[in-house]
Amino acid sequence: MNLNCKDIQDFINRQLHSTAADLMLQTSKYPEWNMKAIAQQLLGKQLAQKKIPHWFQNDYIIYPPRLSMEQCSSEATAKYKSTIIHSGKGIDLTGGFGVDTYFLAQKSDAIVYCEQNEDLANNVKHNLEVLGQENCKVFVGDGIHYLKKNEAVDWIYIDPARRKENQRVFRLQDCEPNVIDFKALFFEKAHQILIKTAPLLDIKQTLMDLGCVKEVHVVAVNNECKEVLYLLEKGFSSETQIHCINLTKEHQEEFSLTISEEKESVIVLSKPLKYIYEANSAIMKAGAFKSVAARCELKKLHQNSHLYTSDEYVSNFPGRRFKLTDVLSPNRKELMKLKIHKANLACRNYPQKVDVLKKKLKLKDGGKDYIFATTLSDGKPKLILCSKA
Repeated sequence: MNLNCKDIQDFINRQLHSTAADLMLQTSKYPEWNMKAIAQQLLGKQLAQKKIPHWFQNDYIIYPPRLSMEQCSSEATAKYKSTIIHSGKGIDLTGGFGVDTYFLAQKSDAIVYCEQNEDLANNVKHNLEVLGQENCKVFVGDGIHYLKKNEAVDWIYIDPARRKENQRVFRLQDCEPNVIDFKALFFEKAHQILIKTAPLLDIKQTLMDLGCVKEVHVVAVNNECKEVLYLLEKGFSSETQIHCINLTKEHQEEFSLTISEEKESVIVLSKPLKYIYEANSAIMKAGAFKSVAARCELKKLHQNSHLYTSDEYVSNFPGRRFKLTDVLSPNRKELMKLKIHKANLACRNYPQKVDVLKKKLKLKDGGKDYIFATTLSDGKPKLILCSKA
């Protein structure tokens, strides 16, 4: 069965608001079709609509099983990678669904895609062809083996996988391939190495494990931290630059620092002033708690709250910005006086979790009011009532 035929693609496009289970109920209507395979394509296309919109527009893309779709990079993060390594010849040692390969190829002379799963590699080969990407070579097999047997390139990209599917990974040694073991080989074959890791890995520990890291890129999409990228350069020995990136539809928030700057930054504590700020998730993951305050000339509400305040509005703050409405004691009576029954509640350095506090305050989700339950510099828990600035 040709999944790319017009009848099947038209059918899938008409079913975009259906579930895979809905499609399986229609099996008897289309006895000549493999409805299970079509359902897989439907699910893949539904996931691609937001995750890889450029591919979603192409009816000739063949989608892999759900796990590969969930594990692949988004279009936004893949495009961002192409701004880090964007010239010469490279190799993607752990190709997967090929999203990173495709976007890295846009700005490279040539790239080799390596993938051990033959079915997945064949799908990617087909997709690269229908997308018109001609400077990609597909290798079915172990990327490390390919690297050993072939000539040097300008750069290597690798996305190590968890050794066990449901394992929470905190160190590079828990991933396969173990990039630390192969670092000497990588630098024998390339001048630069770009490593993608999950946000759970500790940045400072990973820097110590790797060495010669020129740049770290902490990448969030719409304020959700998605991945951390480590750019290694042969012979690099200066201090690592850490770039905090939050990608949104409207713009790209950027904040860069070094670990020494963060360590040396001095913060000033204050009661809540006219404006309240919360840094984006990339900055939080990078641990830039003091440097973002010092650079933006803000004060902190508490050493450990990571909420900031000022009398003058800072419009370019890399995160959420609010106008202070009131400071309340954490009880329902205070909210009832202001007739607040609905709000967007968040707990920051607060002794209770959101669900517990929401139940205690009898608050519904949503509305125009924002409440930060937090601890102030005097040690007292308070509710910071705000509106979007």
